[in-house]
Amino acid sequence: MFKKLLAGFCLALCAASASSITLQGVQNAHDPGTITKDGDTYFNFTTGTGIWYSQSKDLLNWSVGTRSAVFTTYPAWVTNKVPNFSGSFWAPDVIHMNGYYYIYYSVSTFGTSKSAIGVARSLSLRNPSWTDLGIVVESYGGSSEINAIDPAVFRDHDGKVYMSYGSFFGGIGVAEINQSTGKLATSVTKVLGGGGVDMEAPYITREGDYYYLFANRGACCKGVDSTYYVEVQRATSVTGPYSGTRTILPNLDGKYKGPGHVGVLKQDGCNFVSTHYYDMTDNGNPKLDIARMTYSSGWPVITRNFTSFAGCGGVSEGTYAFKSRLSGKVMTVAGASSANGALVQQLTDSGATYQSWYVITHGANGNYSIINVNSLKSLDDYNNSTTAGTNMAQWDYWAGNGQTFRFASPAAGYYTVANQLSGMVLDVKGRSTADYAQIIQYTLNNGTNQQWALQRR
Repeated sequence: MFKKLLAGFCLALCAASASSITLQGVQNAHDPGTITKDGDTYFNFTTGTGIWYSQSKDLLNWSVGTRSAVFTTYPAWVTNKVPNFSGSFWAPDVIHMNGYYYIYYSVSTFGTSKSAIGVARSLSLRNPSWTDLGIVVESYGGSSEINAIDPAVFRDHDGKVYMSYGSFFGGIGVAEINQSTGKLATSVTKVLGGGGVDMEAPYITREGDYYYLFANRGACCKGVDSTYYVEVQRATSVTGPYSGTRTILPNLDGKYKGPGHVGVLKQDGCNFVSTHYYDMTDNGNPKLDIARMTYSSGWPVITRNFTSFAGCGGVSEGTYAFKSRLSGKVMTVAGASSANGALVQQLTDSGATYQSWYVITHGANGNYSIINVNSLKSLDDYNNSTTAGTNMAQWDYWAGNGQTFRFASPAAGYYTVANQLSGMVLDVKGRSTADYAQIIQYTLNNGTNQQWALQRR
């Protein structure tokens, strides 16, 4: 009887609280990972047999993926770790690094901490060929262990990648990822929870000087009876301490019941938040929700009251080649060097990682880091010069204005890239069209030698 009353109450509220955007097509999702883009296609990986996924061209209309699942046969280690494994891989998350898409996933038995997080990789999501790389971290059943489920990965301003994970048992842990192997680069630091506290599904993102840790509270997997809700805390270090707990998504909002598993897509200057929810108007079936997130007084605000997935005036976070409008050549670290001070030149595009760059937003201030994929060093105004003609190089990231950039678009499909220290823009020296021509900084004139197409890798 209570369920019927609650459903009726929801129907009365839905018109007032429903999203201004209603997703179309295949909407089913549970524990969705961060929505990830490959070329012109978005992918939503979610809990399901073999790691189920859906795809979309516009974030609005969703359909079943070309293969519908990552695994058609399961890695041998999985059945050794989880006897009688049912085939349901939990809470996957995806990131593009080192020229591949890496998918992190968890295997477990419900209610235990005998679990493991594995990783697989593919050069493409649109034409996938997955290779499993094995276990990243595991737990062995102890009541105080950090349970190896619910992985979430993100890239920091310096290009480093971190994975958070965990649940009720030992709380939430964070560790850096080795971007060559996909495995842990550091030991795990416990940051929240433990002792049976109802906390799981962590996700970390950064805006300006703060790291924000989202986590689910309550209990999932009960449809309209789910008690899930989402809290957020913040810190000035990725490993905490996190504090200032706030509820960011309540347990019930119109038809949206028990929201879970935050992921943040940073697109065109906007933050779009994906979660699942149990639909009160459809028998509590779990579905994908995409909301928009802004920041107010240093804290995130999530709303479903927006009307378009159009951009907010910025560049989408991702991996790119910077292609000169003048020469058609791409920005390259000379000699594929990983050394500090290596010069940045233009070269015919071979698709190499030393010709690829992570573009990482710092938030609403419009600033970005530009990190080379091969060396993991930052594009750098050499010696912090304010002189026109100074060479651009790479250097260890130290968060100065000489390593911070802003984008402007003087022509459709092209950008100028201005250094925050000097105010000057990236320029091909001498308007050269030759291989190995140096990239310098120069006073803005919007010439084709100062315009760059950002081509997704």
